[in-house]
Amino acid sequence: MPARLAWVGGLWLAAGVALARPVLPDPVVEHLPQLQPVGSGELRWLGRPIYDASLWTTEGRFQGFRAGEPVALSLWYQRSFSERELLRIVDFAWSRLDLPADAPRQRWLAELARIWSDVEPGHNLTTVVVPGIETRFYDRERLLGRIAEPAFGPAFLSIWLDARSPVRDLRAQLLGAVE
Repeated sequence: MPARLAWVGGLWLAAGVALARPVLPDPVVEHLPQLQPVGSGELRWLGRPIYDASLWTTEGRFQGFRAGEPVALSLWYQRSFSERELLRIVDFAWSRLDLPADAPRQRWLAELARIWSDVEPGHNLTTVVVPGIETRFYDRERLLGRIAEPAFGPAFLSIWLDARSPVRDLRAQLLGAVE
């Protein structure tokens, strides 16, 4: 009987995790309370959880980057990464997408290095793109920094949202195409 209870309890716990509603950190909600979830999913690599991701817009659906309509991507990390590893991952993903040209890429990576730090399990990094204006980065507690180049945000989020994304399964979940 105890084994059966453990199995049922584990099933209930797994269902609870699967049904958990995506959340944005408080500083993002305070600045943009109108954001609604589009979709969410978990990135796994070789069977290991990397992060939970969720995409947010004012309409609850993503229709591209339109002036005045913020788009947020929130990542809740399940494993540790150094700032240097995060930057290498972004650089690799951009190179696979052939974005952006080398000069802006190096400048943008330097800007990210100024804003980001190491992450641990439970840390959050939320990117808010305000099309045509800027991109903001938040953690659970505060605004970390901004990049004021309008082209940066769409290029950065292309890692997850471009049809050629290296994380296509997660892309489908973020766009609400997979239940």
